Parts: sequence; C-alpha cells; structure tokens
Amino acid sequence: MSTLKLLIVTTLTLSFSYAKLDFVKFGDICNPNLGKNCKNRSVEISAIQYLLKRKIDPNLDISGIMDNQTIKHIVNIQKNEDIKEDGYIGKETKDALNKLLYGHKLYNFVKVKKANSIKKSNPIVASDSKTDKSTILSTKVKPKKITISKSKETLANKPILNRSYTEFAKSINLRKSYAVYRDPKLLKSGKTKNFLLKIDISKQRVELVVNGKIALSAPCTTGSKHKLEPNTKTYRDKHTPTGSFKIMEKIANKRSTIFGDMYRGGKRVYHGDRRKYRGSWRGVKFVGAPLKNWMRITSNGIGLHASSHVKRYPGSNGCIRIPPKIATTIFKKVKTGTKVKVVN
Repeated sequence: MSTLKLLIVTTLTLSFSYAKLDFVKFGDICNPNLGKNCKNRSVEISAIQYLLKRKIDPNLDISGIMDNQTIKHIVNIQKNEDIKEDGYIGKETKDALNKLLYGHKLYNFVKVKKANSIKKSNPIVASDSKTDKSTILSTKVKPKKITISKSKETLANKPILNRSYTEFAKSINLRKSYAVYRDPKLLKSGKTKNFLLKIDISKQRVELVVNGKIALSAPCTTGSKHKLEPNTKTYRDKHTPTGSFKIMEKIANKRSTIFGDMYRGGKRVYHGDRRKYRGSWRGVKFVGAPLKNWMRITSNGIGLHASSHVKRYPGSNGCIRIPPKIATTIFKKVKTGTKVKVVN
C-alpha cells in the first residue's frame, strides 16, 4: 500500500504541482457501462478510490479501474449532492469530491515550489468539519523531498538505454502499466528474418523479439467476449486466437470493412458492426473505421493495427490494438511472412 500511495502522490504532484489536491483538475472519468468518450487515467481513479476508502468504504480496492463498487459510491455521492446519478465524474461530481475531501468546494490552492517535493503528511487528508477560506490560505505546507526514481512507474518512464528488459519488467506491473521498453541498438541491428512478434494475452503486451531477445515491449488490447467497449459503445464478442501465425499482409492506411459508421445525408445514424445494423439501407453510406498500419495474421480478419483506444484489459473484437507510435515502429520492422506468436 505504501508504494501505491507514493505512486499516487508523486504522479499527482508532478502533474498538477499543487500541495492541495483538486479533483477539478482531473480529466472527466467515465462509468464504463455508459460508453462516454473520455479518457480514464488510472492514477486519477486511484486517488479518488483512496479518498472513498478513507471517508466511506475501508474495504474498497484501490485498483485504478472504475469497478462496480467505485461506481456505486460515486452514484451515492451524486445522489446526496443532487447531481445526475450516472457514475460519470464530471465538473459537478469533482466539486462534490473536493467537498468530501476538504469539507467545502475548493477554489484556493497553495503551490508547491519544487516539482519533486510533496507534503510531509498524506495530501489526501480531510477534516470532517467544514474548513473556511482563511484556514486554507493560511495553511503552511512542509515539503519533503523524495527520490522519484523509487516510484516503479516513474522509473519505467525514465530513459532506458542502460536498462535491461529484466530490470524493466521487475520495476513495473506489466499487466497494468502503459510503460514502453525499447532497446534501440537491438532494434537497429536486427534483420527482418530474425524478428518474432509476440502477443501475450495474459499481460496485454506486444513484444518484438530480435534474435531471441526482447527489443520492444508495449501495452496492447486483445479481443474479449461478452464485453461492452466504453469508448465505442460496441459490444465485443470475439477472443483473439492463440497459436503461431505469420503476417499475411501489410497495409499502411486500411479501413475496416465491418466496423465503422453509417451516414445518411451527412448525419451519422449508426456506429459499430455493419452486420448488426437493422435500419434502412436506403441512402446510407458506410465509412469503415481506420486501421492504420494494418498487419493481418488470419484469413478471417484478425490483425494488429494502431489505435488510440489501448486499454489494460481485453476489449477489442479480436484484433490486437497497439499505440500509434508502437504500430509505426513494428510496421517498419516486420514484413510479410514475419512469424507471430499469440500466447495466453
């Protein structure tokens, strides 16, 4: 727990540079069941969960994921504050979280002078009594220096030229982290015929292996059955197949022939799997979803492609989503015929 606290405190301090935590500075956080288009940051969800754990539910897990228990507490807060009870953490709900934390809506802050300093006591410390404006303005913060590199996630984001993959893997949680490992020398020296592309479903990781050594490791999203994708509101019902494959084709700018948007008169009337569209096709134009840096591995439409919706859990319809920059690197390095191994 102490490591998680340090990670949350350090990341929030570096991100917002305030001694007083302000949830309004967070991005909007979605209830995954609603499918709203916003980016959930794990560290922000963890901070909210830590507050809920201290003030409401001591048994709440600090997972960094908007699970059902977290949503339940958010909805209860919204109900008490007369906010729309949808589990969506927008401006009003973030104000309510500030109120829960400080006993009022927070409008004044005390800036931290140094980015690598944090408040000596835990910043998520709230008084049960109401705090007036003068109390906040007179609050003195005693910064305490910490060694940022001791934070596992921060360590993973530092330059890794002098770190081995073994050290990288030990410093983070591969299953949850978005950290990327690169070995520039290995990537440059490897020949295409010596490349192996590996997708690990259990870790949600894609790896480029050169001569038996990992040259690149990055997060990815594989297929999932019976799951509603929050970002696209698409119901996913297909796993990524495991086994040995080869890259069958490479297309830099491909569009899906199945998933995309339906337009009539310039207005979108449907989004998702065109095979499940039940409306009238008269005057409808289908625009397939972009699959940039497409690398097909099966004859029935499974492949790797760039996506801005890479999560730390299975959530695609079978394809392997990888971050755009990683997709560009892999696309340049592999060729048709490169071996691909999918394991779980």
